[in-house]
Amino acid sequence: MSSTKRTLKWERRPEARPQELLDAALRVFATRGYRNTRLEEVAAEAGVTKGALYHYFENKEELLLRAIQHYQARAFGRMEEAMRGERGPASARLRRMVESAFSGNDDARRDVLLLLNGLAHAVPEVYREWLATGPMKAWRLIAAIIEDGKKSGEFRADADSEVAARLLVSGLVTQLVWQYHAGDVPGIRIGHRRLIQSAIDLCLAGLQPAAST
Repeated sequence: MSSTKRTLKWERRPEARPQELLDAALRVFATRGYRNTRLEEVAAEAGVTKGALYHYFENKEELLLRAIQHYQARAFGRMEEAMRGERGPASARLRRMVESAFSGNDDARRDVLLLLNGLAHAVPEVYREWLATGPMKAWRLIAAIIEDGKKSGEFRADADSEVAARLLVSGLVTQLVWQYHAGDVPGIRIGHRRLIQSAIDLCLAGLQPAAST
């Protein structure tokens, strides 16, 4: 073998193999769509051979599922880190959790949201897995914080914690998906920080106890 032959990323950084493959898979799936993606393209994006993919993943569907799980794990890892040791008011904890949930790598978030657009019909099993381990998990964590606020008197006792959390999470996810059509739909674009902060403000305002007269 020639000493000038290109060294694969796989050979240069063996400890990062699965992560590099999963990140590459997200990029390619998002760009080409799940059905149109060939494993050779994912391998080329990661700088590995196609055989290397089969060392870790049985097929394309497993690669897709693992790529989404990889992204979810990083997102919830940020949330856990942000909430570690947080003992402030429920409103401050809710804001911190939502900010951390929707922070992180803009490119990775874009890739996941673009990819999810077509998964409900293309790979319904993977889409259901994402719903259960992503949005549902997020709104349950937020609902638990709202329940704490109700118990302490910070939030209205009659507030429906689950509905408030569902609307906050689903509204933000939907709006972020729509942002990737902003170039084609005039008026749909909105700043990321404005969207997140205003959504949190509106949720918290709706949870406030009625002013005593």
